[in-house]
Amino acid sequence: MSAKLQHIQNLRHIFKRSAESVRPAQLLSEANQYILRPQPSEDGRRLSIQIQGKTLDITRKHCHVVGFGKAVLGMAVQLEKSLGNRLVSGVLSIPVGTRQRFRDVPEMQLPTNSIIEIFEGAPNNQPDEQALQAAQRIKALAANMTENDILFVLISGGGSALLPLPRTPLKLSEKMQLVRRLANCGATIDEMNVLRIALSDIKGGRLAAAARNAFAVVSFVISDVVGDPVDIIASGPTCCALAKRLSAKEVLDKYELFADLPEHIRVLVEQPEVRAEMEPARNNYIYMVGDNRVATAQAVQEALQCGYNPFIAGTTVEGEVQELVSQYKDFLQDLCNFRKGALDEHELKKRFPFDARIFQHFLKTLLMCERTKKPLLLILAGEPTVKVTGTGLGGRNQELALRLALALYENADFENVIFLSAGTDGIDGPTPAAGAIGCDLVISDFLKNTSMSLNDVKAYLQNNDSYNFYKNLNGGEYHVLTGHTGTNVMDLQFFLIA
Repeated sequence: MSAKLQHIQNLRHIFKRSAESVRPAQLLSEANQYILRPQPSEDGRRLSIQIQGKTLDITRKHCHVVGFGKAVLGMAVQLEKSLGNRLVSGVLSIPVGTRQRFRDVPEMQLPTNSIIEIFEGAPNNQPDEQALQAAQRIKALAANMTENDILFVLISGGGSALLPLPRTPLKLSEKMQLVRRLANCGATIDEMNVLRIALSDIKGGRLAAAARNAFAVVSFVISDVVGDPVDIIASGPTCCALAKRLSAKEVLDKYELFADLPEHIRVLVEQPEVRAEMEPARNNYIYMVGDNRVATAQAVQEALQCGYNPFIAGTTVEGEVQELVSQYKDFLQDLCNFRKGALDEHELKKRFPFDARIFQHFLKTLLMCERTKKPLLLILAGEPTVKVTGTGLGGRNQELALRLALALYENADFENVIFLSAGTDGIDGPTPAAGAIGCDLVISDFLKNTSMSLNDVKAYLQNNDSYNFYKNLNGGEYHVLTGHTGTNVMDLQFFLIA
């Protein structure tokens, strides 16, 4: 095996291990200070659980669980295992096919006599009737809480699509169409969630508000949003932060969508939000149990095992894919020029595209690479966006990888750079791929078919058809395929610079 192919194999391994580190069974465990098994007091009269060092008294309390997202099945398994018969009811909304997909994974299997009701819906991350029914059941359960009840709320990536409850008189199909239009304009996840909240009867703190009579509402969150804002993840069903964001109308105006909306939707969008309907009560506790910092820390450990010098350049990557490619190309060229002696340290610092506070640490890592003759592995995480103008099949990770592959092929200075971009949920857009590899080999292998040219590569990109490009190339040799992982902390990007 050539050195380059070995590096590609290593990058796949690092990604796989990083995604495994944020699986629910690892995150919601005693190792991470979640001692959810009821513990008796010294006199035996009281029971409590420990959550990140805090004690929650559950004596004579009935526990309930609701959850929505790609990772909540595994979270619910851990919770039910810990609470035992203290857990008396539950409703989960999970992606269609989840139980079948993980039928052979013990940590994703509820007991056969589980009291948790499960709805599977939202195919291709799009709300449907099953997800709507689940949302109705979840809100009804929350509204029935009393002082003798504790409601555990499990939240993870994909939660927005799995918890659709449009405000009257809006229809689910209308809401879906508007959110899809906004996504195709290149709107950020934050912007789309602002709209979802404005049009929802359960998001933006409304779920916790419905459960205001409970003894406690305890949310466990796995973040799939840059910066981990709990009011935005899954559209913030247990957190309200109206003052911190744009209005839905401002978002729609930004993308020139508001003026064309039907009258009844414009009225909803412009209607002032009533804080009393959204503000969670004093008994509301939110815990961030996992995010991409856990995954990038694992990537560092795996990179060291592979003989690389790793450096976490950032965990808040955002921006449109084409803009990111341009930024990455400029940085790679600056880095190459620095290594050749054509750019000094001062100039490199001025052009450093990441947080300036970490530049000196980055420089030390570069010097370590020179001394040890080991490759540099830049680790990034976040969630870019892509403007969809074509009719092809793809996702932001595959498109980013393909655009970078083209850039790396066209510049001889980048022949020793290998890039990987993939989603930790194992699914990139409406495709079965997690992501793809970008390097000069991708393009040179494509061009071995003498009927193909660089214009054909660009045609795939113009049609947003990165999935079929990779699928048809060498039997998918440069795809990153993991299947659904049962978790989601956004995307990971690796630059291996030999």
